[in-house]
Amino acid sequence: MPGLKPSDEVIAASFAVAAVLAVFAQHTPNLADVKADAANKDNTRRSIRGAVLTSGAIVSGIALLAKSPAVYIVGGAVIVIEGVQYAHANTMSQVTGKPTTDVEASGS
Repeated sequence: MPGLKPSDEVIAASFAVAAVLAVFAQHTPNLADVKADAANKDNTRRSIRGAVLTSGAIVSGIALLAKSPAVYIVGGAVIVIEGVQYAHANTMSQVTGKPTTDVEASGS
């Protein structure tokens, strides 16, 4: 059975992107809050990992149902971009403004 037509692949890929963004919006704190919080918070790291895994499962399911590698590639790219963006924000130190591996104490 053949895959989708190109116009249908675009629609399926946009559904995958919307699903990834919705999962990250619900599973992770606001990006501004992650940047403003102390570096290397374990709960933030866990929520990012959970969002990446959930998004991966959803995108894989959509790609398998659509029989389209384009959906998997586009959805996977959005997962990587969102995951790296949040992980980078979680490792930034408020004191030095550079990535750190140290766990900083909260200001409050």
